[in-house]
Amino acid sequence: MIKISSIKDFIKLEANIPLEFVQYIKKEFYNLFEYLSNGEEVEDFLLPFHLNMIVLEEKNELNSVLNNRMELEFIDEEYIMAYTILRLGVNREGDIQLYYWIKLSETE
Repeated sequence: MIKISSIKDFIKLEANIPLEFVQYIKKEFYNLFEYLSNGEEVEDFLLPFHLNMIVLEEKNELNSVLNNRMELEFIDEEYIMAYTILRLGVNREGDIQLYYWIKLSETE
């Protein structure tokens, strides 16, 4: 599991995840920045802890989120190139925290 709270956290993603997926997540981050920032520069912006973006790396992490039906608000599928991305919204302290899972094959 990779937590993203600032633009600097994308360095962790770029080494392990397809570029198209990183670009998608980065766009999501900029959308949150525009919505939540209080005039600070993007380099100084931090997402609140309960709104950190979470990239799931293991199948058991995904299953844990999916099995918590009381907090799961939505599941969206996005299609980018040859990838399917699950975008999951989880209720956290009255806000929606975003989780992401990239499906690399039909068996996942």
